[in-house]
Formats: sequence, C-alpha cells, structure tokens
Amino acid sequence: MKNILAMSNQFFGALIVLNIAHQIAQSTEFFSISAQWSLVFHALSIGIFSFEFILRVAAERKFSILLFLDGAVIINYFLFPIFDLRLFRLFRLFNIFSQSKFLLPTNTLIQTIILQRSALLGTQFMVLSILLVVSTLIYFLESKVQPEVFGSIPATMWWGIATLTTVGYGDVVPATDLGKILASFTMLIGIGMFALPAAILASAYYEQIQKRNFLISFEAIASVPLFQEVPFGAIGKINEKLNVAHFNKGEIVFNKGDLADSLFIIEFGRVEVQLENQSIELSAGEYFGEMALIGDTSRNATIATLEDTKLLELTKADLHELAKDYPVLFQELELTSSNRSG
Repeated sequence: MKNILAMSNQFFGALIVLNIAHQIAQSTEFFSISAQWSLVFHALSIGIFSFEFILRVAAERKFSILLFLDGAVIINYFLFPIFDLRLFRLFRLFNIFSQSKFLLPTNTLIQTIILQRSALLGTQFMVLSILLVVSTLIYFLESKVQPEVFGSIPATMWWGIATLTTVGYGDVVPATDLGKILASFTMLIGIGMFALPAAILASAYYEQIQKRNFLISFEAIASVPLFQEVPFGAIGKINEKLNVAHFNKGEIVFNKGDLADSLFIIEFGRVEVQLENQSIELSAGEYFGEMALIGDTSRNATIATLEDTKLLELTKADLHELAKDYPVLFQELELTSSNRSG
C-alpha cells in the first residue's frame, strides 16, 4: 500500500511539474509548440486531476486548503478559461514532497516563521509606523515643490517604501534640502529595520535546525534495540557522543579487515553487510559494527551503502564508557553478534 501511495505521489508530482512548465512555456515566444497538442495535454491533465479530485473528496470527506485549491483550478478551467491557475498546484507539490529530506530545510523555515510570527509582526508594525511617519513628513516638505509626485500621503508612500527598502528606483526623489536630509535618515533607518527580521529568522532557524537534528537523532537512538533498556535520560548522553557521517550511494563505510573502533546506527538510508557466505541488508533504525567492539578484533565484513545514507557513529571508547553505567549494552551486543554470525 505504501509503495502504491509513493508511486501515486511521484506520478502526480511529475504531472504538476509538467503542467507548470507547460504554462510557463505557453507564455514565451521562444517555445514553439503545436496549439493542438498543447490543448490536448492541458485537457488530458485536467481530466486526470478531475478524476483524482473526485476520489480524494470521496476518501477524505473533509475540507482542506489543498483540496480547495485543486477544485478551484479545475472549476476555473471550465468556467473561466481565460485565467490559468495551474501554478497554485505548487502548494500541493510541496505537500507531496514535504517529507523528503530535500524539503526538510523548507519545512523548518516555515515552522520558524510560524513560531516567530509575533516578533516578525512586531518588526513589521514598526516598519509600517516609520513608513507612515516619513511619508507624512516628506509630504509636508515636498508637496508644494513637486505636487505631481508628492501630492498626497498615499502617493508619497511609494517613495517611502522604495527608500526604506533601499531599492531607490530614482523615479521619485526629493528636491528640497530638508527633504534630502530626511531621505538620508530614512535610508539609514531602513537598513537597520529590514535587517532585524532577517536576524530574527536566521537565529530562530538555526535553533530549529539544531532541535530537529537532536530529535531525529534521539528518535533513531531510541528505536535501536541496543538502547531500548537504557533510560531516556541516558539517551541524551549517548546522543552527545554520536558523530554524524554522510555517505553517497555505493560508497564503502569500511572494509573487511579494517581496524574496528566504532559502531554505526543508520538514521536514514540502506547498507549492505557483505559477509563471506551471505549479504545482509540493513535500513533506518538498525546498526552494525557491533561484533568487533566486543573484543579487540578487526572488521569481519565489508559495509557498502545501497543509497544515500546518514550514519550515527559511536566510538569504541565512548561505548565502553557508557557500558560502565549500563551493562545491558554489552549483553545486547553479544546477542546481536551471535544472531548475525549464526
């Protein structure tokens, strides 16, 4: 069932990408495409999405923003064909791949914005207040000199926005000396005010990344049978001792005969344990390298990654230190070693 769902998500994800690319291509003069084939592709895509939309409505039976957007795109095609809303499906594309490791930073950024919404809204209120003040002042200073440009406070706010953001289009500039002085101060204030939200987001984003990595590692450690008898408080200590290692598909983690000095836990990905008579595949939550840590021996197998893999490494010295407080660690190691060798 999971494989069918994954394949369905991949299919609709690819179809969304093709539709967005098709919409962009239609707006250019450099992309020549037969009008007939273009209409056929669009109509076929709408047909597929419409059928899938009916199935989703029947299955979910509840309102959701994504369902509403999909319905709006379909209804728009039939009732208001002059407007093309396919770009709204980008939100669904993010939802489909939201659990992908490639979008984890994006998800973390969105969570950061939500968590820091009060601070961000506060800074934006300050910016809006400053905008109103400087726009009002420049209106009094420049309205008589340049009534066609600074004829009202709302019209003057265009200059205020361009100046506060330090964009400086140059289409509207003060002519009086006092106006120029005010503009200079506004630019300096704008640099600081617009840097403030960026600093808040950067600091909070880094903190969220650290928390996310800790929680992912904590969950990976807690799911390993080796540490299931260890109190949760001690898992935090184990987590602090772990080293992170990334391997690309097909890389060798270690070879048979190498010096054994660490245990590896798979956070995500898959590896192959290449023994003399057999090969064993291990995936997320499992661990390897434990046999050599029981005694002073070398590696008795070669480990190769089957896909991009993230490993958590626990060195022999740290494991022995932990085993002093939790002897059950070595009992579990010996049991696993016996099962895998047998």
